[in-house]
Amino acid sequence: MTTWSFTHRDHLQTLMDRFDCSFFCYDLDALDEHLKSMQKMIPEGVKLWYATKANPLSEVLKTFRKNGFGIDVSAQGEMNHALNAGFNPSSMLSTGPSKSRKYLRSLVDHGIGTVVLESPNQARWLNEIALEKNQVVDVLLRVQLPWKEGKSVLGGDEITAFGMEPDAWKQSEVTSMKGLNIRGFHCFQWGNILDAKRLGSIWSTIAQKLVELSDEMSIELEVLDLGGGLGLDYEEHQSPLQFEDVSAELKKIKENFNVPEIWMELGRYAVGNFGVYCTQIIDRKSTRGRELLVTDGGINHLVRPAITNQAFPCELFRTSESQSMRYHVHGPLCTALDVLGSFELPSDIGPGDWLVFKKTMAYGFTESMPFFLCHNLPAETIIKDGSLEVLRGIETAASWLV
Repeated sequence: MTTWSFTHRDHLQTLMDRFDCSFFCYDLDALDEHLKSMQKMIPEGVKLWYATKANPLSEVLKTFRKNGFGIDVSAQGEMNHALNAGFNPSSMLSTGPSKSRKYLRSLVDHGIGTVVLESPNQARWLNEIALEKNQVVDVLLRVQLPWKEGKSVLGGDEITAFGMEPDAWKQSEVTSMKGLNIRGFHCFQWGNILDAKRLGSIWSTIAQKLVELSDEMSIELEVLDLGGGLGLDYEEHQSPLQFEDVSAELKKIKENFNVPEIWMELGRYAVGNFGVYCTQIIDRKSTRGRELLVTDGGINHLVRPAITNQAFPCELFRTSESQSMRYHVHGPLCTALDVLGSFELPSDIGPGDWLVFKKTMAYGFTESMPFFLCHNLPAETIIKDGSLEVLRGIETAASWLV
């Protein structure tokens, strides 16, 4: 898999000269090549969707659209944005645990292709809306399975808001609802896995249980949505997960369980590698034996380290011949949570230097907390057809405070 290797140092330098505070830069040319490569490797009967939540930038969505991906949306805003980016409603998949009657009606009104149902209430509401409109809506039932592997960002063995356990679906009246066409099941509880064999093992367990559930509920299993979970090595210690190996595991699932269609909703694996976040060092100090760097931007722009306790890879932008030492990087917010990680960086680093955080095209700015303390919003920029474009410049708090 292609990774960011500072191929575009000149563009980053241009942005650093232009802006006096933090920015994101996304390489859409490299993303385009990556998506084309994945589409060539998928087995017959496997469909790839892009999880909008990973990065909803309109130019990112358009890159997926032109490469034949469906679009997975989890909220009204994401749906509207994907429609505005040119996606056909029939190629849209609605996921997410919180679907109100109003939102379900909007999905039907806009002709969204498939709705993932997370509860009997959602099933009843959607059925009522479909019958009222004399329609039949394609749906998947989201299933929450018990595991023995502990916690995950998507729940793992935790009880979460995602879906229902098999017995709860069996006890519901969903199969008798005439406005719903149940095409299969959705099950996704593990994230950021780097081992294709482990992914295959998890998928095999899911497939076995959901094939059994389809028989018990007398549902013809047309679609098995395995979510995503394909990982990136944020610590850069392991070999990258190869999509060729993932494709081989998916092919085994199709053959072993005779599933007509397998769907995958890709987020970080699809886009994460192709963006960087750049922020300037404001201060350096030693406190109680620890070297600290304080930066212009922190978890207000890049909150994931505080949520997952896993940092994005970080490098000093300029070249340096100095020996490395351990630094703890803190952002500007008035909270001890504002820590971007601990890194080996050159000992001559100091105020005015730029840090580059890699693999930040997924779960970056839109997952963060940008309004706390009223700092500037970061710019978002792209490299497309070899050229640099600024899609949104630096915005001060005056642009949104009321």
